[in-house]
Formats: sequence, structure tokens, C-alpha cells
Amino acid sequence: MAVDGGQAAGAPGGIRAWLAGLTAQRLRLASGLVLFAFVLTHFLNHALGIVSLEAMEAVQEVRAGFWQSVPGMVLLCGAAAIHIGLALGKTARRRTLAMPFWEAAQLLLGLAIPFLLAGHVVGTFVSRLRFDAPDEYSSVLGSIWASTAVLQSLAMLVVWAHAMIGLHYWLRGRAWYQRSLPVLFAFAVTLPLATEWGWTDAARRLPPGPGPERARLGNAFVEWNEHNTFAVRAGFAALLGGVALAIAARRRDPTGRRSIAVTFPGGRVVRVVPGATLLEIAREREIAIASVCGGRARCSTCRTRILSGLEALPPPSEAEAAVLARVHARHGVRLACQIRPASDLSVEPLLPVKAGWDGGAQVEDAFHWGVEQTVAILFVDMRGFTSLSENRLSFDVVFLLNRYLDAMAREVREAGGQVDKFIGDGVMAIFGIGQGVQAGSRAALAAAAGMGRALVELNREFEASLGQPLRIGVGIHAGPVILGRVGEAGGREAASITALGDTVNTASRLETMTKTCGGVVVASAAVVRAAGADATGIETVEVPVRGRRSQMRVCVFKEFAAVEQALAASAETGQGSKL
Repeated sequence: MAVDGGQAAGAPGGIRAWLAGLTAQRLRLASGLVLFAFVLTHFLNHALGIVSLEAMEAVQEVRAGFWQSVPGMVLLCGAAAIHIGLALGKTARRRTLAMPFWEAAQLLLGLAIPFLLAGHVVGTFVSRLRFDAPDEYSSVLGSIWASTAVLQSLAMLVVWAHAMIGLHYWLRGRAWYQRSLPVLFAFAVTLPLATEWGWTDAARRLPPGPGPERARLGNAFVEWNEHNTFAVRAGFAALLGGVALAIAARRRDPTGRRSIAVTFPGGRVVRVVPGATLLEIAREREIAIASVCGGRARCSTCRTRILSGLEALPPPSEAEAAVLARVHARHGVRLACQIRPASDLSVEPLLPVKAGWDGGAQVEDAFHWGVEQTVAILFVDMRGFTSLSENRLSFDVVFLLNRYLDAMAREVREAGGQVDKFIGDGVMAIFGIGQGVQAGSRAALAAAAGMGRALVELNREFEASLGQPLRIGVGIHAGPVILGRVGEAGGREAASITALGDTVNTASRLETMTKTCGGVVVASAAVVRAAGADATGIETVEVPVRGRRSQMRVCVFKEFAAVEQALAASAETGQGSKL
């Protein structure tokens, strides 16, 4: 996620503080968003070719009104220069090219863009400024279709892929993004297809070659475009050559600076020449350190405790300080992606990765690092299990417990939920992951109703052997939680998703409340309201909940059938709860 740096020391609030915080990280993000806005509107404009050439031209006039104005050109050209310059500068500072696949893909795609787009930019934007050459679709598309159609399509694909990777790894930790991911993924796939269809269909309807207005500019215009396209590509190739030389020089260190020793856990000592970040040093020596954001100070997964050598490190940058503040890091904790050791250092990564960890699947899984979402939590517990198990054979107790837990878990899954954990004779379940609180709340209530039906079947099965019916209590609450895979660090098999937070504690206390309020299901009013259930005739009370300052309004269902009826009534009438 994006990291907002803190206010500069001594700077006043407002715009001056924001300007003081314009770090390279923010500039790279802001310039990238400006370029994405241009690309997005350009692609949408191309897609209108599916409708007609006239529709493309009409919208192009509106786009040109902004992007070809003086402020628009300054914004666009400035964003391009900043984004490319910062990318090249960051790459030149590398001491190693070892990096995750997605980071390498984004870097290579980004470096390919200037080569692929040089001809298009010179032939449209630059030539319009130099020769006042028309750049309407009717003047340009025919020439592209006749000469560079494949290159144009490839350039569009590369630009879009580069942008999508960047946006995904910027937004993937945000709850709304996780909920919207299927829709956004469909849009990310559909738009470039529609763009390709639109411009090629419009181009095929035009005569091949440049439009009449461009054709009148003659061969000198064509030669000028070719010459300057070559010059742009050669200039960028020279810049890349300079970057490559900078990387090689950093690795060889011709200045003769002494090497330093970096000590990792287990007593492993590596000697390196100062200049690389701690994360780069670890990657180069194949020492696993978690890093989700690719070294951009947007996450805290690479945070590391400095055991010795802290005093020789420069203070945290604004971006690093903001991340450390968000996780309440203690003194001596730094981000491995931001520190560049200049003297001996001893470190201990705080999110260690075991040797068997391959990095790929877990880095791609946002739940491995924690995601905040609003979901519904359900707790169900058997009443009087201790007395039921007395004077019974251990086999009978385990068999009964397994039959009961299996029935409860089955109802959770059939309602679309996920079992979080089994707690003795209780079950905790999560509903609405990636679907939203409305769907989660309705599914949780449906699961509770299903548990009531399953309980009837269990009592029929064990009636003769138990002598008394099984009883359960269910508590349901909805709210924000932290969802993550919690288990053995670096385990080869992914741990199941668990929920953490006050919402979980509240749901557990509502389940306990069924013992005193005479109900079988106690659901918070927030759940009933979000589910749109018909609460007519359902007892609602204000109750104190341990750990909360104010009382909570809850609905007490005396029978499981009442839960089912509340859901069915709302579905029939289309009206939700009036709580």
C-alpha cells in the first residue's frame, strides 16, 4: 500500500508540510498515476473505434483540450521525465539484479517502453509541435496500420502490463481492492482487447498510408521523423548503458573502499563493499528476507533489528520513518530495503523466512502478510459437554465430538463460510471474505439456521445413547478484522486464514451470552441490519459487552427456526431490517 510520510520536523501543517514531504517515493507514485491517467483515457478513446471513427474523433477533441494545453503538456512531460529518471536512478544504484519475478518483469517492461513508443511519440506529439502536423485519428491510423501495426499493438500491451503490475502491488493490501479484485481483473483484461479491436477496426476502414494533410508535408517530414526516432532510441540506449556501467562499477568498486562485514542470523557473515541496501545484500547472497513491496518502503515485511552498528547508520528517511511508526517499531528496528550499511553490521530479520521457503507463492498471497477486511464472525459452542462426557468411554466421547464438529463445519461451508478453528467443542467461522459484510452477514445467519437443523438430526441419532438432547449456542458479530495466515513461519503448506481483532472477541462474548439470555442465537444488530433480515418480532436488547465502553444492541433468537424465518421473510418482501 502507499505510504504517507509523516510531517517534516518543524514544518507547519497544510500545503507546506505536504510539499516538504515530496520524497522520491511519492514523486514516483504521483508521476506514475499521471501517466496511467493519460494511458487510460487514450485506451478508452481507442476502444471507441468499435463504435465509429467519428466517436473517436469527438472524444479526442476533449482529451486534446486538456493534454495538449500548456498545463497538460507540462504535467505529462514532467511526469514522464520524473518517472523515467527516478526509475533509471534507482536501477543505477543497485548492486545486484537479483529480485522477485514480478519486480523484474515490471522493470524490464518499463525499460522497453521508450524503445517501443519512440516512433509513435515523435510521429504524433513531437511532429505536431515541430511541423504543426495533424494528429487526428483520420490522419494517423492509416499510416500506423500500413507500417507499424504490430509494433503499436506490442507497445500497448507492454505499457498496460507495466501499469497493471505497479497498480496491483501498490493497492493489494487495501481491503476494498481485495473485494473488488475480480471486477478489476476483468477490466484489466477486457480494456486492452477492446482498445486493440477499436483502433484496428477504425484503421482498416481508412486508406493505407498517412492522411492527405500529413502526406502534403512530403518526404522531408518522414525523414525527420525517422531520424529523430532513431535519436531518441539511441539516447535512451546510452542511458541504459550508463546504468549498466554504474551497476558494474558498484559491484567492482574501483575506488578501493574497504569491505564491511554483515552478520546474519546463524552466525553467517558476508563481506560486501558499501553501497547496497541490506535487502540487496541478502538477495545477492541468497539469504531470504521477506519483502512484499519490492523495496519501496510501502510495507514493513523487511523490518530488521540492528543488533550492532546502529549508531553508524543514517537516520530513517521520511518514508521509512512513516512505516516504522505505523507498526510501532521499537528502537533499533529498521527496514532492510532502506538502509545502506557503510560499516560492520549485525542484523536479525523480524519476519524470518526459513530455508525451505521459495518466496513466490507466499509473497503473492496477501493473506500471508495480513489483510484488513470487514467480515462476519460466528462462534458456536456445545452446552454441557463436560457433563455429557462424564462416565463415558473415551471412544464414545471422541466419536460424539467428531460427529458434532463435522456437522457444524459442514453447515459453515455450505453457507459459503470458512472454518477458522476448532476450539474444544466449539467452532469459529468466518463469512464474507472478499464478498463484503452484507453477503457475509447473511451467510452467517444462514449457517446458524443450518446448524439448528443439523442439531435436530444429531439428537435423533444420539437420543438413545445420551438420554438428553444436545444444545448449542451461537454468537455472530460483523466488523473489521485482520485476516492472515498464521502458523509455522516458512512452512511449505500454507496455513489456513484466521481472523484477529475486537470483532472476533465480541462474537465470542455474544456466544457466551446465549447461556444467560435464553436464546440459541445472539447476533449483533449490525449483523441483522447488514444481512437485511426481517427482525420483526425478534427480541432486541442493549447489553454490556466486556471490552467495549458502550452497550451493544443485539437480537436474541429463541429458536433456530426464527433465524430462517427472518431471512426468508426479507427475501420475500425485499425489505431489510428496521433496526
